[in-house]
Amino acid sequence: MADASVGTPCRRGRRTPIFGSLVLILSGAVTGASPPLLVFDPGGGAALDDSSRQSVGAAGMLEPHTGSLLIDYYETFLRDRDLGEFRERVLARYTEETLCRVLASSPHANARRGAVLALGVMGTFDGCNSTLGRAMRDDDSVVRTMAERALWVIWFRADSPENNQTLEEVRLLAATGRSDEAIDLASKLIARAPRLAEAYNQRAIAYFKLGRYAESAEDCQRVLAVNPYHIGALGGLAQCQLQLEQPREALKTLRRSLKLQPHSQALSDNIRALEAGLESDGSR
Repeated sequence: MADASVGTPCRRGRRTPIFGSLVLILSGAVTGASPPLLVFDPGGGAALDDSSRQSVGAAGMLEPHTGSLLIDYYETFLRDRDLGEFRERVLARYTEETLCRVLASSPHANARRGAVLALGVMGTFDGCNSTLGRAMRDDDSVVRTMAERALWVIWFRADSPENNQTLEEVRLLAATGRSDEAIDLASKLIARAPRLAEAYNQRAIAYFKLGRYAESAEDCQRVLAVNPYHIGALGGLAQCQLQLEQPREALKTLRRSLKLQPHSQALSDNIRALEAGLESDGSR
């Protein structure tokens, strides 16, 4: 759950003052604003189809996994800003599997940056979600940021084109305050695509905006059952737990999120604040 407006709930539940202010902190620092969904999508966001995999597989295997060609492609993209050309050049030489190996093991930051950019453009949920999730722990801050953005793009194209379009409609309904409609449409989408984790996440956002925190938390848990790398659902779950006066559970959730993003100063700060609040509350 990652929505810029979530930090100001439509209905405030009962909560202790010591933890109340953390809800606003979490919405901005933990979950952040909604990502730019098309940032990696210059040509329809097409994933690698079977014919593409077959045609580029042999060529991709010829190159060491350091990604030397990918560095050249990425640096050319930085100069020309032609994402379509970058996509075509990568498609001609790399498979999704090879890109994942480069991202996971190359010692060169620009190779990993190129790999994460390419995966954002044409990767699939089943093929690279876990690799991109682990990349949020990368030593390079640019790789970490790009990996998070790429994950959001992949989550929104994780099913059929028809279901992906419905998911975007749900997102727009939730973002424009039509929460009841968003819940209804998301529920229909979930019925026909029960493994589409982002459908549960968008319904969680709509529930949260209506002050239905228990139902929102349940949907966040459903997201995480399918996609344990979903940092938005973790942040949303922590918010719900605070609203439901479950600060110790929220602390566990934040610590789980920190394992995915160990370089996040905001997460570390929120954890310390919540630990201090629990200690202070327990001393009364």
